[in-house]
Amino acid sequence: MPKYFFDFSDTGESSPDEAGTELASFEAAKAEAVRSLIEMTAEVPLGGTHRELTMSVRDESGRNLAQAVITFEVRVLD
Repeated sequence: MPKYFFDFSDTGESSPDEAGTELASFEAAKAEAVRSLIEMTAEVPLGGTHRELTMSVRDESGRNLAQAVITFEVRVLD
């Protein structure tokens, strides 16, 4: 099975995946990226007015294959 790496980024601060995960397909890797990003979003402390959380998927050669992105924006209304 191919190995995929899931790198998390929070508004520019990156946490690369050094271990990787073996998955059956690229479709499974995309689903894992979305699932992991949603899970991590619940653990991220909120602050500021704009946050962009990204889970990037890369293959064993280091090539970026896909990204799942969640953007938070706080708007103060008068």
